Amino acid sequence: MKAMNLADMIIMFVGFYFLVSTAMMKIHGRVNRMLISKKYDPEKARDLPGFISCTYVPNIAVGIITMAAGLTHYVAADVLGRTQIGTFIYIAYILSYVVYAVFLAKAQKKYLSPL
Repeated sequence: MKAMNLADMIIMFVGFYFLVSTAMMKIHGRVNRMLISKKYDPEKARDLPGFISCTYVPNIAVGIITMAAGLTHYVAADVLGRTQIGTFIYIAYILSYVVYAVFLAKAQKKYLSPL
C-alpha cells in the first residue's frame, strides 16, 4: 500500500468519524469535545441545544466533504495519476474547512458563552 493510499484512508475515516459523532451529538444532546474550544464548558453553556441545532447541518456537510476529499484525491492522484488535481482538491478542502472553522467559532461565541 502506498503512503498516499494510507493518508487518504485516514482522511476518509476522519470524515466518517465526524459524521458518526455529529449524529450521536444530535441523538444524545451532548457535544463532542472535538468541536468546542477549551475555553468553553458545555456544562455552563448559554444554549447547548441551540448550538447543536445550529451546527448539525454544517457538521454533516464537513464530514461528507472530508470523506469526498479523501476519496477524490485517491482517485485523481493514485488511480488516474493526476497529482496536480489531487493537490487542488486538498487546497479546496482546506479553504472550505477554514470557512467552517470561522462559522464554528461564531456559533461557539453565540451559544456557548456563559450567561
